[in-house]
Amino acid sequence: MKNQDIALKKNSILESIKKKNLYEAFKQLRGFSESQMTWEITDEIGRLEESYRYMLDYAIRGIADPSRKQVYDGLVAGMLTLLNRLERHAMTAETPTLYYNTLRYRSHSAPGSIPEYLRKYAKLASDSSLFNLVMDGANESAEQNRRKRESVERELFDALWVTFPLSTADYEAIASALESEVYPDYFKLLIINGIMLGALEFYDSRRVQLLARVYYSDREKLAPIALVAQLLILYIYRNRTLDKQAVDAIKLMPDNPKWHSDLREAFLELVRARDTERITRKMTEEVIPEMMKLRPELNRKFKDLSEMADAAEMEENPEWQEMLEKSGIADRLKELTEIQLEGGDVFMSTFAHLKSFSFFNEIANWFLPFHSDYSLVSSMPDELADVARLIENTPVFCNSDKYSFVLSLQSIPQSQRALMKSQLNAQLDGMLEMQREAFDEAHSSRRSIMNRYVQDLYRFFKLYSRKGEFHDPFVSDLNLVTIPALHGQFQGSDTLKAIAEFYFRHKYFGDATDIFKIIEENSHPDGQLFEKMGYCYERTGNIDEALRYYEQAELLDAQSVWTLRHIARCYRLLGQPAKALDYYRRVAEKEQGGESLQTVIAMGNCYLDMAKWEDASKLYFKARYLDEKSKRVVRPLAWALLMQKDFKRAKELYDEVLKLNPTSDDYLNMGHLALATHDHDNALNFYKLSISAGDGLVDTFSNKLTADTEALEAIGIDPEIIPLILDSVNYSER
Repeated sequence: MKNQDIALKKNSILESIKKKNLYEAFKQLRGFSESQMTWEITDEIGRLEESYRYMLDYAIRGIADPSRKQVYDGLVAGMLTLLNRLERHAMTAETPTLYYNTLRYRSHSAPGSIPEYLRKYAKLASDSSLFNLVMDGANESAEQNRRKRESVERELFDALWVTFPLSTADYEAIASALESEVYPDYFKLLIINGIMLGALEFYDSRRVQLLARVYYSDREKLAPIALVAQLLILYIYRNRTLDKQAVDAIKLMPDNPKWHSDLREAFLELVRARDTERITRKMTEEVIPEMMKLRPELNRKFKDLSEMADAAEMEENPEWQEMLEKSGIADRLKELTEIQLEGGDVFMSTFAHLKSFSFFNEIANWFLPFHSDYSLVSSMPDELADVARLIENTPVFCNSDKYSFVLSLQSIPQSQRALMKSQLNAQLDGMLEMQREAFDEAHSSRRSIMNRYVQDLYRFFKLYSRKGEFHDPFVSDLNLVTIPALHGQFQGSDTLKAIAEFYFRHKYFGDATDIFKIIEENSHPDGQLFEKMGYCYERTGNIDEALRYYEQAELLDAQSVWTLRHIARCYRLLGQPAKALDYYRRVAEKEQGGESLQTVIAMGNCYLDMAKWEDASKLYFKARYLDEKSKRVVRPLAWALLMQKDFKRAKELYDEVLKLNPTSDDYLNMGHLALATHDHDNALNFYKLSISAGDGLVDTFSNKLTADTEALEAIGIDPEIIPLILDSVNYSER
């Protein structure tokens, strides 16, 4: 069956379920199963449908059943799972993605089950202890044992990823392993990642239950990771009906005393992830190019940087600091430091180019917590292994970046390794101290774990060579407020405010608006909130809504000059310059030290919009007096003088415009002035320049000229000449 046909069948069944036409949905499910000869699933469909008919019988006979909705939701959840199993079965034969390649390999090669892998790993972990190796006569080396464990880790990860649905035996074995002290934490984290990645392919209630169980147990290193993984799954399937077992498991999560702070931090980390692209652009388009520009000057000043005994000397050299400040790099580096302290991902651009090592061809390695016992690290020369151990303990790099770093170490000449180790040690100490100063350590620990985990996930979904085959949760906005299973968990908390402020601060105004609206619905009127909502609407182009919120803010604080100014701006954008002028006058009255240049210009613009040329000119001249160097009013003043037929002074100003990188509209207005003074040759030249400076289309110029006809008539130009000008331009452009 072709994938397109499978998708059509699936969508048709989902539509029937959505319309609550379960009779038709069962009919289609049964037909889908029979066409594939999956008789076991067909039997399960029959049993589920029989339960539905019993429920219908009770409902039709009018028997009260307080659990009817719960039963109905359970039936729908069961149908969705059966549909996923049928879809998966139909796609297994020919779909070339890595998921189905792995599934086919496991089916044909008859590898072990999840419980078998866990038992095998437990034995290897036990055998790897020094005591057992000595007592058994060290029949096999620690290195051989290590590589066997790593092989089982990869095989188990694949099994966790492609097994669907998890059986009761799978669930119990995994739950036991996650709670056992036999297995190391990095192995348990790999299990959690396998659970999460498999759930992103197909929803599985037992996976949700396992993650809830891990979080509820509140194991220090596991709970924050399990929470983030759970939130991703719940967001992806936010429109899906969940079964009772999953719902009950999720309801237990808030019983963890750290729930509210963890939920807040997890939400913030997922939100911050979407800012990674902006930070990466800043690094690649601003900071790094500026650093490269400084390189020749650095070489001239410091001869050969490679000969410096201590790179820290560069930081202490006043010439170096002066160069950074003059170039603007110091400010950008300061901004990046602040972004990092806030939790922003400043290393994505650095490590994105270090994901081409063959190590990253293995999908499990993207989710493997970094640990110095891993064979890649343990087999390195001593000086590099020491560096790797330093990297292991730093909280500033995520796991995949640590592996990238260690892999890249091997290309460093041996003569430079000792120097690099000492410098790196000093740098990491500085980073740790900076984090200790910035955050409360108890709070930072869980936040740091989530921060690095989200970065690991982001790198996988954005950088893995076959990333297009996976459902990337970071493509969407990850607004956790929309998850029904978490309904009520955000109202009345500081979480929404923190999220909204993040969006607002980083100019994601549409997202900020969505969160601010929820805050508005659950709080008392707040002038500052209304101001921010108004600003968000203004920046997204919804001026009517912006004005509505600004006016509400004004009711709560009529003295806010900022609010009055933005109300005025909105009225002007809505084509009501008279109302805008009234508000600008109120702004002028409240400004300390008299009218500001900004307000004078704004009032002049209002008069210009109302075609009150003389009033506009007076204010523009006043603005030139307030700031003789400012060129902000040259263009509008020139137009106002032109409309007053003060052609001499208008020409003086348009001569200034010629020195200001004139635009297509500037040349158009200069043509109007030339036409008004009967300088037809210059008028034609300026009009042609207007076309060249614009999009090069005569039709665009024609529309502009036609739109100005009324203004041209007002300064004495015969409207009959307009079509003649157009023809002249057309002939000259041929």
